[in-house]
Amino acid sequence: MRRRELLWGAGALGLIAMSGCQITAAPVAANEAGVEAAFFYAFPLYEIARTGQNRAAQPGLNKLGHRAVLADHTMRAITAPNNDTVYSSGQLDLSGGPMEVNAPTDLHRYFNITFMDAFTDNFAGIGTRLTGGKGGTFWIAGPQWTGTTPAGVTVFRSSTNDVWMLARIVVEGADDLPAAKALQQQITLKSTTGAAPRAFAVKATTSDDPENFLAVVNDMLARSSGSTLGHMARAGHFAAVGVGAGITPTAEQIAMWRAYIPTGIAKLKEKFLFRDLVVNGWGYQESGVGEFASTDFLRSAIALGGLAALPEAEAMYFQATTDGSGAALSGANRYVWRVPPGGVPAGAFWSLTMYQVEADGRFFLTENPINRFSVGDRTKGLVKNADGSIDIYLQRDKPEGDKAANWLPSPAGAMRLSLRAYLPKQDLRSRKWRVPPVTRL
Repeated sequence: MRRRELLWGAGALGLIAMSGCQITAAPVAANEAGVEAAFFYAFPLYEIARTGQNRAAQPGLNKLGHRAVLADHTMRAITAPNNDTVYSSGQLDLSGGPMEVNAPTDLHRYFNITFMDAFTDNFAGIGTRLTGGKGGTFWIAGPQWTGTTPAGVTVFRSSTNDVWMLARIVVEGADDLPAAKALQQQITLKSTTGAAPRAFAVKATTSDDPENFLAVVNDMLARSSGSTLGHMARAGHFAAVGVGAGITPTAEQIAMWRAYIPTGIAKLKEKFLFRDLVVNGWGYQESGVGEFASTDFLRSAIALGGLAALPEAEAMYFQATTDGSGAALSGANRYVWRVPPGGVPAGAFWSLTMYQVEADGRFFLTENPINRFSVGDRTKGLVKNADGSIDIYLQRDKPEGDKAANWLPSPAGAMRLSLRAYLPKQDLRSRKWRVPPVTRL
């Protein structure tokens, strides 16, 4: 039977890239510049393997796990988790054939089911924006699958055999959790062939270890060996520095990586601060986040600091580690963030999340006495000013009086704020609307 096959991603760019178009990049030389290029190419592969091995352990490869509670300070599986949605997550191995996803229809509640390849690109999706809230039956197929499907099945093609499936369903509050969970339980995943998935051959330990880093990356490339789709088209360009399917790095190559990796990690941490466009202390993301059209450098920075970020049409992320005057944000101080009348221009919802900054560059929710990790347009009980604006108080200790209703607790030390806008409106996407500054009290 004829199958319906869609290639998603960065709009037309995604279609071109995933159709097998070769990327005209030359093989790298055996020098520091070559190691750097290979590092930025390979780092997302390492992070997908590292986090994917956790998913392979629980719930298991090619199985879908539902997390029916909102993220809190105990969630450390991925960096910078959101506190807006419940998650369903599965690590897929497509080498044995396509996986079938059945998704529900909901025309009112925001939801998104995204599929990321081993390079972290969102190549396909189901949900409010991409399918108008309509569900159905979908097959997620690997790069070399050539079979056919039953009528009515949509095929999503991945450039790699390793795929991360991640579903987000918005929750309006604690009372809304049962309804969100009911929708979540309607998302199902099963094999179309019954083939057993392949286990990961190399355990990811730490990206600081060059031998482990290269062994994991080369195994990931070998798991999709033969694919010429997407970034796999460049898989043979890094052999001179020990990267490639079936390659065992030499002692000299490992020494080059050992010398470079600390520099590479530092560059990724700096890149994730989004200093290229900073207004009022807020870093504005570059175009291409979560998409094939991104640069290797940006893709790796997102893998380090915001793994599983969605494409800009789906969500936008704004980050702040300084106040409006440029001083570093710290839990030792008290701040206010004023949301203007009308709120943040987002078609679905928006939220402001507080993170504590870890020494390794990752960000996690911070423990606090009221278990509040974010505020947004769904937060009940916020007190508005006379003009409709809202003052959000960012501090370690509880504010006095009515201000306590608008309190977003901060960590004791370094902090980072993230503003998320789902289905951002044009004023946001054009960067015309400016995020208000954080002001020290």
